[in-house]
Amino acid sequence: MQITAINPKHQRAIDALYAADRRYCALVNDNAERLNALDPDSDRYAALAERQERKEADAFDAFFDRAVEQASLPKRELQAFVKAYEAHHGYTPYLVS
Repeated sequence: MQITAINPKHQRAIDALYAADRRYCALVNDNAERLNALDPDSDRYAALAERQERKEADAFDAFFDRAVEQASLPKRELQAFVKAYEAHHGYTPYLVS
């Protein structure tokens, strides 16, 4: 999917934000599938859940720093990004609140 920036000079940052959000979504989905395959009452489940939670938090921080904070996109660009993302995927992007 291609989300077009309002101002063409921000297109690279919008593309990077979209790619980072999709990578984060893939990580969250993969982690959920791994947990669903295990018995919730097992010790392995608890250890895996804790490890995955840490990985997700670290990934979120890294993606957010690179794609949102360093890009310093204007509020209007972020709002347009969220609107286009929600229209295509049906939910709000993880990295932009």
